[in-house]
Amino acid sequence: MPSRKQKRISSWAIPVGAAGALLLAGVFAWPIHGSTPAPLKIRGVSEALASLPKGVTLKQIDGGPNYYAKISPGSAWMDHHILLGAWEEQPLSAKEVKYDVAMGNNIYWNLAGNPIDTKDCGGSPCRVNYNVIRAGGMHASAPDVTSKTGSETVAFEGSDEADQDYSAGFNGWSPKSTNYNQNDCIPSGSACGYTVARFFYNGKPSSYGSPGYPVGKKPITQGYGKGVLFWMSDAQAAKFLTYSNTLSADSYWMTDPTLDYASQGGCAIFSPSSTECGGGGGRGLTTLQRALPANYAFDVTEIERLQAKNGASKPITVDVETGCPFSDNNCINPAASKAAAWHALIAGARGIIWFQHNFGGQCQDDRTFYDGSNPSSRMYNCQQTSGVTLHSMVQNISAFNHRVGVLNGVLLSPFALHYVSVGGADVSVMAKNASGKFYVFAASGTVGHPPANNMPVHFKVAGNYTGVVTVVGENRALHAANGVFTDTFANADTEHTYIIGK
Repeated sequence: MPSRKQKRISSWAIPVGAAGALLLAGVFAWPIHGSTPAPLKIRGVSEALASLPKGVTLKQIDGGPNYYAKISPGSAWMDHHILLGAWEEQPLSAKEVKYDVAMGNNIYWNLAGNPIDTKDCGGSPCRVNYNVIRAGGMHASAPDVTSKTGSETVAFEGSDEADQDYSAGFNGWSPKSTNYNQNDCIPSGSACGYTVARFFYNGKPSSYGSPGYPVGKKPITQGYGKGVLFWMSDAQAAKFLTYSNTLSADSYWMTDPTLDYASQGGCAIFSPSSTECGGGGGRGLTTLQRALPANYAFDVTEIERLQAKNGASKPITVDVETGCPFSDNNCINPAASKAAAWHALIAGARGIIWFQHNFGGQCQDDRTFYDGSNPSSRMYNCQQTSGVTLHSMVQNISAFNHRVGVLNGVLLSPFALHYVSVGGADVSVMAKNASGKFYVFAASGTVGHPPANNMPVHFKVAGNYTGVVTVVGENRALHAANGVFTDTFANADTEHTYIIGK
């Protein structure tokens, strides 16, 4: 698959009437790129809790509202944003940084290129320096520290997919080797994944040198893969999660046909006795069961389940492909990319990592966001899938990013558990309580279950609310009677957001 090369903070729920002075503290509606917070106008906590319908409880986001600030004050910006950005972009100018800002991205998840390597880029640095990133209003989970490093660096990137590359083990590791497999372990062929992940997390053993950044100064981001999600025991997988402050494990459900296998999607999503799993030897997933935006929720809930074995929750980001990430013609369309990202957020993700490299298809390119933003690029109108140019892909991802920006404070607000239900409909839902209102987010499909087209869904909200239900961004409204309202979901890419009340 493509490579993406303290005091305990618990995830808690407060029932109606319980003391919860800290529950709504620290929830802000910050502009995506702004530096000044604009606090939500939230009613008094006791008033907000007292007004909750019977049976509804509030649960904080994973990690809590001040998770990153407690690791480093210089990382507090991360607490106030849904984190949106591409994996290993390579901005070479202020103009390209502006493209990211225009798209609604706010962070670089790692950076491609080497800022001191000029030979391969015609005498210019192969990666823009951090001054330009900072001046452009972007932030970075950076791979290193240079003389230009400043406030733009809010986290550091460690290893990538150490679980897949090196397996679960504490054997030695040769840092200068570049096989990216167990032949880099010492002895060769043994398992050293924990050793690799631990080195990038805490710099030990020091004999391996420097990870490229000062350990202990900022949160560390390390991504994992199929080892954590599918192949390892719970104990083995959970151990990897102890070596990262922001959690992720990638699986590209829309474009990776190997996720059909029983050893991957089949037994991960369905029970051991199911046809799909068959105790590990079943038929696996059908294409419809696998190539489903709803499955990106699994990448959140599975990591949450594993992290619970370690104790405190941590923020989770989800990788979503934007084109053709494999060296074949398996490509995602923009509507599915957006739907996948919404399913991730509905499941509780704190950010999206856009995998914007095209290693296959008609537009092979590792700068698709920039080429799709620049009308002068020869790739601007390249069709990565029929009728979908790089430019139209950028427009669609931008639309998602900017809508998330508008709802940023809501998405960082507490979950309203038991507020909304949909009966047996194949729809994923999440309710939020922010600024004295309830918001319901819904996306068609549930993990492993393709939805019907033009599916009517009956929503039941607590408190028997009767009145207007505003559909965000769609210039329409519905009506709820005795807590019930109905809407239609056209296909597996459909999602709607509702505000309950005026």
